[in-house]
Amino acid sequence: MKKILRTIIMFLFAFLLFSLFKTVNANTIKKISMDIAIDDNGTATVTEVWNCKTDEGTEVYHPYYNLGNSQITMLSVTDGSTQYTKLDSWNTSGTLSSKANKFGINNISNGVELCWGISSYGTHTYTVKYQITNFVSELTDSQMIYWTLIPYEFSTQIGSVYIKIHTNFSIPDTTDVWGYGNYGGTAYVYNGYIEMQSDGTLAKNEYMTILVKFPLGTFKTNNKLGNDFEYYYEMAEEGATKYKEDSSGESFLAILIPILSILFNFGIFSAIIIGLSNIANKEKLNFGESGKKIEKDVPYFRDIPCNKDIFRAYYIGYQYGIISKKTDVLGSIILKWLKDSIIRVEKREVGTIRKKEDTVVILNETNPELIVDEKEKALFKMLYEASEDGILENKEFEKWCNKSYSKILSWFDEIIKREKEKLVTEGLITVEEVTNMKIFKSKQYTATKELKEEAIQLAGLKRYLREYTLIKEREAIEVHLFEEYLIYAQMMGIAKEVAKEFKELYPELIEQSSYGTYDNIIFIHMCSTHGISQANAAKARAESYSSGGGGGGSFGGGGGRRRIPLT
Repeated sequence: MKKILRTIIMFLFAFLLFSLFKTVNANTIKKISMDIAIDDNGTATVTEVWNCKTDEGTEVYHPYYNLGNSQITMLSVTDGSTQYTKLDSWNTSGTLSSKANKFGINNISNGVELCWGISSYGTHTYTVKYQITNFVSELTDSQMIYWTLIPYEFSTQIGSVYIKIHTNFSIPDTTDVWGYGNYGGTAYVYNGYIEMQSDGTLAKNEYMTILVKFPLGTFKTNNKLGNDFEYYYEMAEEGATKYKEDSSGESFLAILIPILSILFNFGIFSAIIIGLSNIANKEKLNFGESGKKIEKDVPYFRDIPCNKDIFRAYYIGYQYGIISKKTDVLGSIILKWLKDSIIRVEKREVGTIRKKEDTVVILNETNPELIVDEKEKALFKMLYEASEDGILENKEFEKWCNKSYSKILSWFDEIIKREKEKLVTEGLITVEEVTNMKIFKSKQYTATKELKEEAIQLAGLKRYLREYTLIKEREAIEVHLFEEYLIYAQMMGIAKEVAKEFKELYPELIEQSSYGTYDNIIFIHMCSTHGISQANAAKARAESYSSGGGGGGSFGGGGGRRRIPLT
């Protein structure tokens, strides 16, 4: 809740400042991307692409501070198809025309600035290439990359930043990577390279610093420093503000009190009350007199509960603890699509260089038009987006979830919210408006006995499936019922054990089903769970991202003797 409160308050505060002090950003940076290729000797070849729109100033510059034993060489700049010419001496006070189609290096007291002319006002795609020697340092106990790649105090906000660091070998997933400077951004190893990206817009006081630890002998670098890794790790951590929830609430209040004071003075306190009231409306479900607990020896239930509505069962099961992971419903939906011939699973040859046969999900040769539910349509679109070509390979969904974790994880929350509203409409959840402290109005949602009964039936089905092999007088199961059972078993987190049981008891049942083989069932289970695991890991990395000190740089230049940052 603190995170939501902080978001609302900061939004209101930003709105206030915007209303009082309107400014216009003359120059804009839509995106900066950096590709950093490190050779065996620890030298980095960097390619930057800046997507910009300019209508003021004379130059763009990217500074590097505290170079130490490193040098920046082989600088070149292009704007589209226009190749810029190097100036041996860069004049920061030069005019727009004198810097047009020119680039150079400006030496400053604590580093260098890579400079190039704006050349003409309008939209530009600048491509900047250069090498950084001794990009990798050797310490007494390890090797290290430690660079501020995007400095802070840009006079213009950057729409987004993407950085890729790769080598002549596949970087192991176990490599330690830290990112600093952008709350919500990510820095991690993926698919053999290091990926760092901002969480949307990079604010003017944010930056991007990377710290990576490699074992000794990884690179043949001559850049030897006399300290161990812990020395530089502590240096990076010093002064960094960790964006984690403070259980005492002190850090939150430190933000809240001064902002509330300002907003109160401008008569906007009522807006905060409205925001807090909206948050209070999202109360957890009250389980009433019957409570949430469901007995372990609940009676077996052999039919499909909850009106055979998978999303209804999902909401009820999650609220009553029958479903331990709310993300397990993803595999259930994929199994449902397979049963309804909306998708197909088969073996195909995958890969570009080293081809091999692997299981894939076919999305583009089937019947997606049969999907009626809007949330299912949204999920299908995400899977198709992950596949790029309509054929979803084993690792493609994991890769997509890494980059789009907020999109996939919010999908589950949207389902929970929708099903809650449906059950309110049906009268299975009652709503009562309450007032707290005579200020906050909120809604209390209470489960009825009828809702509890549906939960008991769902729990009974779970027990029935788990103990099926122990039931002496078990009934024969038809193919269509087995398919339904497996969909619900996946949602309740027991699909693997249920599929294994039926494989041993009735192997022909799986073969006759829409699922085809036991391996197909396991593939769908693993594909969905591994993808969500990647999304949760990316989210966790973003939430532990930290902020601290950094460099500086901007659009700049002007007709005078000094450089003028533009706003």
